[in-house]
Amino acid sequence: MKAWLKFLPTIVNKAIMSDAIKIYDIDFNILRAHINPRGGKMLVEISGPQENECIQYMEEQGIEVIPIMRVVQKDSEKCVDCGACVSLCPVKAICIQDDWGVEIDNQNCIGCGFCVNSCPTKAISLME
Repeated sequence: MKAWLKFLPTIVNKAIMSDAIKIYDIDFNILRAHINPRGGKMLVEISGPQENECIQYMEEQGIEVIPIMRVVQKDSEKCVDCGACVSLCPVKAICIQDDWGVEIDNQNCIGCGFCVNSCPTKAISLME
C-alpha cells in the first residue's frame, strides 16, 4: 500500500517508524520525504502480513496515514502525448502505448515529480 504519512512537530524526533518495522516485520520503502523540526510528510510503500496492524500502531503514535491510489494525475485534455515525461521517469512508470498515448502506472510511480517539471503543457500534477 502507498500512503502519505504526516508528522506533527511533537513526534518528528521519535523512532516510531523503526519501532513499527521491528514490531510488525513489515517492508517499508520511503519514496519521497520532507521532514523538518516543524513536522513533515513522507510518501511510503508499506507491505507485509501485519500491514494493517502497523498502520494502526502508527496512527496511535500520532502519525496521520493517508492511503493513496494515484501519485500523479494526468489531465487528458491538456496532454498532447508528446512523451517529454517518458525519458525522465527513473522507475519507468510512464510509457508510450501502441496508440502513441502516454500512460502513467501509479503502482510503480515514486512521486519524484520529474514528469511534472518536464511537461510543456502542465498536464501532469502530483497528488497531495
